[in-house]
Amino acid sequence: MRSVARWVAYSLIFLLTLEALARLDDWVREGAPLAGNHDIDTVFVSAPGVKAGKPGAHFGKWQMNSLGFRGPEPVEGRRNILVYGASESFGIYESPDQEYPRQLARVLDAAQPGTYNVLNAAVPGLRIGRMGYLDRILRQAPASHLIVYPTPAAYIGVDKPFCDEPATWPSQLSTQDSPHARLKGKVELVAKQVMPEPVMTALKEFGIWRATREIQVIDRLPETALQAFEKDLRCVVERARRAGAMPVLVTHGNYFGDQITPENRPMLVAWRRFYPDLSEAGFLDMEARANQVVQRVASSEPQAILVDIRKAVPPGPQHYADFVHFTDEGARLLAEQLSAAILAKPSSGGQP
Repeated sequence: MRSVARWVAYSLIFLLTLEALARLDDWVREGAPLAGNHDIDTVFVSAPGVKAGKPGAHFGKWQMNSLGFRGPEPVEGRRNILVYGASESFGIYESPDQEYPRQLARVLDAAQPGTYNVLNAAVPGLRIGRMGYLDRILRQAPASHLIVYPTPAAYIGVDKPFCDEPATWPSQLSTQDSPHARLKGKVELVAKQVMPEPVMTALKEFGIWRATREIQVIDRLPETALQAFEKDLRCVVERARRAGAMPVLVTHGNYFGDQITPENRPMLVAWRRFYPDLSEAGFLDMEARANQVVQRVASSEPQAILVDIRKAVPPGPQHYADFVHFTDEGARLLAEQLSAAILAKPSSGGQP
């Protein structure tokens, strides 16, 4: 027993030493505090069912302005273009200042200097039907255009629209600061860099199996989920119109295009790991049907602008860093398409 206790103590000391070294590395490389958390969640505040940017927060390449939006402060006297969506719009894998809202700002400024602010109000994990958040950002920054980039996968497991819920906003949000070890993130990063892809895929498949072994996996996104998606999208359009902003609806893009091949299946497994309830066969079907919804809503709204991402950003690793998030080049292509659409149909709204 003494021997076991001694080895347990040695193991704890070893792990605590590694954790201390991980924190020291963050302090030396990035100026992070030694205490507390140091990850992307530190730039957000939250309440149950709610998440928003924390004004002035900073982590790595992610800098929030005084409104809690990613990017620089808006310039007084310019029209505001608001970007509303999830992590694809917030920006994950792009180089600093290369996410599509920042690239869009530069393209617009080159065409019409000093005319527009592009404000990135996207939040990772956001479902477009969260009207409380949408109403809040439209009050914070009256906009000439509202770019809406919805995430269809966010409606897996959803059977009713979110916009039917009361559009309230909590009086107080808290920082997501439940303490956790920094060593885990560094170990995962190293594992991704050195572990062969077949091994990583096998581990993800095992995780999917564990998550689904006692539930019924669906082969196709139910029609009720798409109806909820459509209702929420129409609510967003209505809110934008009421606020004097022209809605710009963007269909959703992905790494795969129209088919899964043996070469790109590991990327599909990586995607499904976040949504194990849906079978592999259901993902591209979900994307196609959801994009039909986006096109239908845009065609039925006289003031809406439709940007079809399939024509702007081809599938594949040159344009997608993973299953749905952009590379610098993919973000550039979308920014150029959005700029052309906005300049072709300007709006007088959004004046500060």
